[in-house]
Amino acid sequence: MEYYVYKHIRLKDGSTFYIGKGKGDRMYSADRRNVYWKRIVEKDGGFTAKLVKENLTNDEAFDLEKKLIAEIGIDNLTNMTEGGSGGDTRKGFTEDEYKVWLENKSKAQTGKEGWWKGKKRNEHSLKVKEKHSEGAYSYDWLKNPKSEEHKQKLSEAAKNRIRPMLKCDICGMEMKTNLSRHQRGKNCKQK
Repeated sequence: MEYYVYKHIRLKDGSTFYIGKGKGDRMYSADRRNVYWKRIVEKDGGFTAKLVKENLTNDEAFDLEKKLIAEIGIDNLTNMTEGGSGGDTRKGFTEDEYKVWLENKSKAQTGKEGWWKGKKRNEHSLKVKEKHSEGAYSYDWLKNPKSEEHKQKLSEAAKNRIRPMLKCDICGMEMKTNLSRHQRGKNCKQK
C-alpha cells in the first residue's frame, strides 16, 4: 500500500484542475504532464498539491481517482482520461520480474552502479562519450533565442502547413483541432 490520490488546485481561484494517482513525490512533480495542465500552471505561476487519501493499493488508488474525476467532471479538469489508466512501472510485471527490474535500474535512478561499470564499451559508444566530454555534443543551441529571420521562417512554414478538416460524429461541426477534446467539451452540441 504505497499509492495515494492527489489533486492540483489553481492558485488563481482555488479550483481543482487535476486529479491524479501516484507514489513518492509524483504529486509535486511537473514532469510528464499534458499541455493543458502546463498552460494552467504557467498562467497561474504554479499550483497547490493536496493529498486526498494515502496508503492505498494500486487498484484502490485507480478506483478513487476515477470516482473523483466523475464527481468533478472531466470537462472541468485537465485530465485526459476518466482515470484508472495512468502509468505504473510495475504494470505487467510479476513480483519476481519487478525485483529484477529494480536491481537493473541505472545509478541515476537508484544510486547503484550503471550499466557500463566494469564492462568494455564498444568503439562507437567510446567516441560518443569522448565527444560529450569535449563539449562537441552540446545542446545549448536549443536554448538560445531564435532570430527574427528564424521566427519568420517558422511562421511561414506553419501558415503553409495543410491540416485536414475533421468532422465531429456527434454534432457535425468541422474543425482542424483536437476532435476528442472537442467531443468532451462544451462546444460539442448533440443533435
